[in-house]
Amino acid sequence: MREELIGEEGVKLISRFGKLALAVSGGRDSMALLDWFATSGKYDGEFFVVHVNHNLRGENSDADCDLVRKYCEEKGVKFILYSEDVKGFCEKGGYGIEQGARLVRRAIFSDIVKSGNAERVVTAHHMQDFSESVLMHVFRGSGIDGLCGIKEDDGMLIRPLLYTSRAQIEKYIDSRGVNYRDDESNSDSAYTRNFLRNEVMPLIRKCYPNLDGSLAAIARQAKYASEYIYGESMLPELVGGEAVLDVKALFQPEALASCSIFRALEEIGARVDCEGVHIEAVKSLKDKKTGARVCLPHFVEAERHKDKLYFYRKTEKDNAVLPFKDGEIAIGGYLVSVNGEKGKLVFDADKIPDGAVVRTRREGDRFKRFKGGEKSLGDYFTDAGIPLHRRDNIPLVTAGSEVLIVCGVEISDRVKTDENTTNKRYLSVKSRI
Repeated sequence: MREELIGEEGVKLISRFGKLALAVSGGRDSMALLDWFATSGKYDGEFFVVHVNHNLRGENSDADCDLVRKYCEEKGVKFILYSEDVKGFCEKGGYGIEQGARLVRRAIFSDIVKSGNAERVVTAHHMQDFSESVLMHVFRGSGIDGLCGIKEDDGMLIRPLLYTSRAQIEKYIDSRGVNYRDDESNSDSAYTRNFLRNEVMPLIRKCYPNLDGSLAAIARQAKYASEYIYGESMLPELVGGEAVLDVKALFQPEALASCSIFRALEEIGARVDCEGVHIEAVKSLKDKKTGARVCLPHFVEAERHKDKLYFYRKTEKDNAVLPFKDGEIAIGGYLVSVNGEKGKLVFDADKIPDGAVVRTRREGDRFKRFKGGEKSLGDYFTDAGIPLHRRDNIPLVTAGSEVLIVCGVEISDRVKTDENTTNKRYLSVKSRI
């Protein structure tokens, strides 16, 4: 008799979708998931396999990849490999390995869904993973959302094994003779989740054998409360890689204020690892003046500017100096486009002096506003209401210390078009972050 892996609720979940991508690492859980999809006949839609090689474990990482690839070849399943430099990504962004690997995977999965290659990505998170997630959020002080645990469907990932225990997975693997590889790093309790899984959870289960059921019940109640609070909280706006929230959100009741902040962090992919102490720090901005900011994990900051809160990832100032020309110019996390057809700003190209460059701001820069007076660039930014965190990397078209164009914002009066203009050009800018 064939062992069951995905129960009725899990089958209902996956049956909502006609095309799925399976995230398969080569470990026990994901190989069981792949085997079920490939052999059970209980999913009628189209599916393919995605394997992310983090390149963290040398030959072992390659062996994981080869195992998954070989199984897919034998079963006629489409296999897609993503080979990623996770270590380099973590070093550049200041992430821990766990956090960085998670961010890399989620970026890949997000692209798969957003591009329409699959409606959802299926992961092999199971019942014990759910319990670990709830407890980790408790220890971090993550609030009521953390108590909800892992979602069955978060709009990108679905998890049909959340109703399946680790014991059921092991029984399925043994009965089916499915090959898998154990990731040796899973036994390293230096990693937070491994410490919880290998050291803490076994001790708790000795006293509370029904731990998983109890945490599931708590998560259910938290979910009901969270759904209500979520519906009443304020929605942030996503603007060029930043989440913008009205400061009024901080004056809501505590539960709603916290939820609004979490929603803003979620918009920029910074929800994970933000704890209760960080949320309280953001709340303190309601009593601060324009320019006040707080630092959050992994180079994320929140800044108050007038009646708005900006959530963003801090980036280093780009000191490049590039020739001003037609076409596209990448600088400071932005892409500047200059052409003769369309754009946000229009200017007289013949009034741009030879040797003009695109760069970011410097001490002594001055700007003459369109139909206005001249002042320091810093004073102009203040008058224009540009938040402090944006100023260092805004692209400028300059001739010496004279700013001719504040890209995406305003042209100088010196390069405006008039009745004698014969070389009209357009400039627009968009964020690459």
